[in-house]
Amino acid sequence: PATFSHANVQPGTCNTCHGVTATGKPSNHIATNDSCDVCHRTTAWLPATFSHANVQPGTCNTCHGVTATGKSSGHFVTTRASCDACHTTAAWTPVRYSHTSPYYRAHTAGTLCAGCHKQNSEVISWDYPAYKPDCAGCHTDKFVPNKHEKAGGGFYTVLELKDCTGACHSPAGYHRPTDSGFKK
Repeated sequence: PATFSHANVQPGTCNTCHGVTATGKPSNHIATNDSCDVCHRTTAWLPATFSHANVQPGTCNTCHGVTATGKSSGHFVTTRASCDACHTTAAWTPVRYSHTSPYYRAHTAGTLCAGCHKQNSEVISWDYPAYKPDCAGCHTDKFVPNKHEKAGGGFYTVLELKDCTGACHSPAGYHRPTDSGFKK
């Protein structure tokens, strides 16, 4: 067998001998301009490791692209979010996301992303689009008119209460969107 000691090779100079398409480098290798020794060791090619400590947030696609290795065909479709908007470098799962939309309201624990994102994308499919982006956009079928009595008599309509705020649906009121009785 041929052998070579890498003892005197300067870190970051792998491509001097191996080039950017090193023998044995698979076609699905992460696209990178980094030197081989950023992830690999000279004593063993695997396991490959990489420290994400100095990677800037939101730049995942620089190395992983939009079709990252291991990304399933059923993966949530997004055009705006980087991998690290939902995943961490410490563990790929569980997924976590902080909604930035001013229209998002917290729901009960256990509500899955697909509950609102029915097309498996960042686009919301409103059950009742006439009332979007308010609570009634999804929960109109749970509206009970005879439970929403006006002080002067009569009952409120869905249109009048479409955002579900007020005496009943506030932290001090009857129940909140995060209570189990408020499920869709």
